[in-house]
Amino acid sequence: MIVLESIISHVSRNRDFGMIEARVTLFAKTHKGQPPHPVRIRTHVPARGNAPLRQRLVAEATLLAAFLRREKYDGRTARTAA
Repeated sequence: MIVLESIISHVSRNRDFGMIEARVTLFAKTHKGQPPHPVRIRTHVPARGNAPLRQRLVAEATLLAAFLRREKYDGRTARTAA
């Protein structure tokens, strides 16, 4: 999956757990020769970290989107993947 652009919206901070929650829209190409399409993921990252917040949110959303796509097309679930 190649992420061409990302939009972060609906950002909130959970002070009890020290997490930032956001909806990340990734415009990604999943197959060669196909146009990019939007992938919307709701994700969260720790409020404190070494990388910038935007970079951490996009990285987490990309990993989650790739995992969910693999699960959808391979027929594997989180339990059978381990």
